[in-house]
Amino acid sequence: MSTNYGGYTGKVLHIDLSTREFSEYPWTDQDRELYLGGKIMAAKILYDNLTTKIDPFSAANLLVITTGPLTGSGAPSSSRFNISTLSPLTGFIASSNCGGSFGLFLKKAGYDALILAGKAPEPVWIEIHNETVAFHTAGGLWGKTTGETQKLLGAGIGKIVIGPAGENLVRYASIASGERMAGRAGVGAVMGSKHLKAVVVSGDNTVRTADRTSMKKVYQSWLKQLREHPLTGKLLPKLGTAGLLIPMNAHKILATRNYQYGQYKDFELISGETLAAKHLVKNRGCQTCPIQCGRVVRVEGQEVKGPELETLGILG
Repeated sequence: MSTNYGGYTGKVLHIDLSTREFSEYPWTDQDRELYLGGKIMAAKILYDNLTTKIDPFSAANLLVITTGPLTGSGAPSSSRFNISTLSPLTGFIASSNCGGSFGLFLKKAGYDALILAGKAPEPVWIEIHNETVAFHTAGGLWGKTTGETQKLLGAGIGKIVIGPAGENLVRYASIASGERMAGRAGVGAVMGSKHLKAVVVSGDNTVRTADRTSMKKVYQSWLKQLREHPLTGKLLPKLGTAGLLIPMNAHKILATRNYQYGQYKDFELISGETLAAKHLVKNRGCQTCPIQCGRVVRVEGQEVKGPELETLGILG
């Protein structure tokens, strides 16, 4: 289904894991006007399809992955996507936003959104390249961690994967894309309940824009504001999200012991300043994002992704 708007590919892909059938889901320009993209688009799709009370682990549940009109346009900090479903943790609609490259590659494959329905009879992973959708057995991947799985699937593609937690239906399991996590409300458990280990996407489509010259001017202004702001231009590039640990602890809003408390006395041992001084190797971040708040740190002789603010607060 084509579109008259820039920023969209004009297509939404629907895949039924039970039957291995796939088709284009109807999504009109009127829908784009009303719902734009992202979580509100996913909420509308879930509202239209989940018409009765269901078990979140049943085949009737949907896993809806959506982008926004800026995804793939080159806009600063726009390399994100959203995963929505009925949560096995809360029983309500879950919406988990994620960095990583999956959203960009989904647009390259020619889709604004991906709807995963049904349940595969055995573990599978799905490969999408432009209009081609292929199912592969995931027997060799089942049981592997998210890092091991992504490494085996190769580079140069967008990936979402689950690890053993999702496979075993841990109700707060996450979905990984690169080093970034869709970590809210058990979206990884829903993916595991569908016997879906991974989805990889690639393609050679581009996002159409109505006025590229004007768009670039807006993006340059946006970029300038990000670089001049004390948070996005100084603190986050220098210290990452861990740089927020000290001020949040001071205001007693640091998520300590599952938010039973708002601060703890040894916070300085794992602050952004301490991590930068003792462990930081280099900055890294999502594609198209000038902030580059991600950390590469050295631990036990290996270079790995450094912890984010939430991890430091809850587990610190």
